[in-house]
Amino acid sequence: MVVNGKKLNIGYGDHTVVRDMDINIKAGKITSIIGPNGSGKSTVLKALTRLLPYKQGSVFIDGRSLKDYSSKELARNIGVLPQMHSAPPDFRVKELVGYGRMPYQKWYQKNNSEDDKIVDWAMRSTGVWELREKSIHECSGGESQRVWIATVLTQQPEILFLDEPTTYLDIAHQLEMMQLVKKLNKENGIGVVMVLHDLSQALEISDWIVVIKDGKKYDEGKPEDVITPKMMKEVYDVDCDIIHIAGREKPLIAYKEIC
Repeated sequence: MVVNGKKLNIGYGDHTVVRDMDINIKAGKITSIIGPNGSGKSTVLKALTRLLPYKQGSVFIDGRSLKDYSSKELARNIGVLPQMHSAPPDFRVKELVGYGRMPYQKWYQKNNSEDDKIVDWAMRSTGVWELREKSIHECSGGESQRVWIATVLTQQPEILFLDEPTTYLDIAHQLEMMQLVKKLNKENGIGVVMVLHDLSQALEISDWIVVIKDGKKYDEGKPEDVITPKMMKEVYDVDCDIIHIAGREKPLIAYKEIC
């Protein structure tokens, strides 16, 4: 599966946030969208997943216009986890995860044995099986985020879109989330598109990086080719070095000392 955005202008009301954006997303890869606050990262992700209408341009999934997909058909191809999500307070984890099967059902149907197998797989794959009888509101931040990813996984999407999945998580749960993303990609072949603020995480986990600055694409490519001292200075106004360590596949970002 390939998701193509061409000449996209995207915004809210009369305000255009992103202009003339071309972006290509391939299944099976981990793609991270990075850039300063307010640059348009989440806006691009929302347009690619139909959470936000684009003003001009086009989006195609395997050559077919995004506008031609029904909601259920789209949900069987791509899964989306926005920044904000909520569930009724009395929902147990397994009930919430089970709702991810709705794109495959008629309105009057309930989960059958095949649906239950997929729900169980999603909970086990995300490490929330032991939480299945808990209320979603009894879960910690890290647990809750994994539950929501499990819910999206039951849609069996080819590409999973995550908008700042590590926001509000402590460092241990951030690393846990990145490990989960890597696992889903490597073991299940699920493509992942993430909006990330942590550039070290983006450098560590991504196959492809898209950099957005002031509503336009600044650069894209392999992490080690894109995250450079020059980019950091021009996009973030930050001085740093990129350090390569023997025996380590990915380099590290070393920021200049604060005087």
